[in-house]
Amino acid sequence: MNKVIHFSAIGVDRQQPSAFSASKLAGDEALMARSLDWVILRPSVVLGRPAFGASALFRGLAALPLLPLMPDTGRLQVVQLDDVISTVLFFLKPGSPSHLTLDLAGPEALSMSEVVGRYRRWFGWSSAREFILPNWAAAILYRFGDAAAQLGWRPPMRSNAAKEIARGAVGDPQPWMTATGIQPSSLTSALRLNPAAVQERWFAGLYFVKPALFVILPLFWIMTGIISLTAGWRSGVDLLIGTAAGPLAEPAVVAGALADIAVGALIAWRPTSRLGLFGAIAVSLFYAIAGSILRPDLWLEPLGPLIKILPILVLHFAALAILEER
Repeated sequence: MNKVIHFSAIGVDRQQPSAFSASKLAGDEALMARSLDWVILRPSVVLGRPAFGASALFRGLAALPLLPLMPDTGRLQVVQLDDVISTVLFFLKPGSPSHLTLDLAGPEALSMSEVVGRYRRWFGWSSAREFILPNWAAAILYRFGDAAAQLGWRPPMRSNAAKEIARGAVGDPQPWMTATGIQPSSLTSALRLNPAAVQERWFAGLYFVKPALFVILPLFWIMTGIISLTAGWRSGVDLLIGTAAGPLAEPAVVAGALADIAVGALIAWRPTSRLGLFGAIAVSLFYAIAGSILRPDLWLEPLGPLIKILPILVLHFAALAILEER
């Protein structure tokens, strides 16, 4: 290996507000101490056509009719993914310069609101009404993101992100432009080159539906199991008394409750969420079939205990459809 192109993060040489920044700076210093040809690229927030990371977050925020703004947010010189790729290709060429540390930043320093506004115009929507979240609400959201990360998910809003957002992501792109000849695109010009179509609008509209699903579905299954073992125990047993499963009513309620809790836990844990969704579909179908055999009268109940299984199934299929991030 003769040359290393290392991705760091913009601003880490000036301020390290989080463990993320500190680790990036430590990596930079370790690389610079080695007798290698190296180039350290410090990109700002990278946006591109693929809906992932910040690109996905801003699209999702743009779909909200009311835009919540985090307190204490710095400005962003967003850089385009295509410009980052062009930079890497440039430094892979034989004879390209080495031992450079470059900020990869766009030509405009935008607020979070302005970035979201650019995406709303790209979608063909008017400006959203904005409000600043109180500090306590923002702290809850960041903690919620931390909890989701512990379960294997990759939420963009975490405690580390709060510290990075406060610092902002700005830098001087001139040395980068001089070294490579690249003229970084503005967000407006990049979006104009790729007009939004229905798939972009669908993705934006579903962005915050996904975390809602993966909060509600595990809670639904786990709470159903807990209620069946506690306050709803007698009701559950009484439903089976007088049916062919009457002698096994109590063990059946226990088994169903434990199955519900297991399904909820599997959905909540990201590495097993797909398995949990399939398990939920299987358990729901079993309940529908068993209920139709043992208590067909429940199909005509005003509260619809069996009919409600149908929309529950649809929700799980929808969750499967949007589970993957890439």
